[in-house]
Amino acid sequence: KNFNAIIVRCNPGQIKADGGDQAKFDNGMRHMRKLGIQVWPSPDVMEFMGAKDALCKVAHLNIGLEDTLAYYSPEEFSAGFKKTMAFQPRVIKQNRGSSG
Repeated sequence: KNFNAIIVRCNPGQIKADGGDQAKFDNGMRHMRKLGIQVWPSPDVMEFMGAKDALCKVAHLNIGLEDTLAYYSPEEFSAGFKKTMAFQPRVIKQNRGSSG
């Protein structure tokens, strides 16, 4: 209780992969929030935002880039990616994990 905030720097799944209990950790962070201690990001935000999807979900905000896109099928990728490549170079990332 001698601190004002907690910055969480572990990706979802890392705690369990290291033998810990993700649900117990998340509930502990939720408890800290109830005590008035800020937790960034909160477990609920981490779950809601996902990994790469988070970039798409904030694309319309002033901190995002409007041309950030996600494709969920080979057909969507083929049509959408080819269209955007006509205008500028693009970065491709798999929607798996949040460490790369």
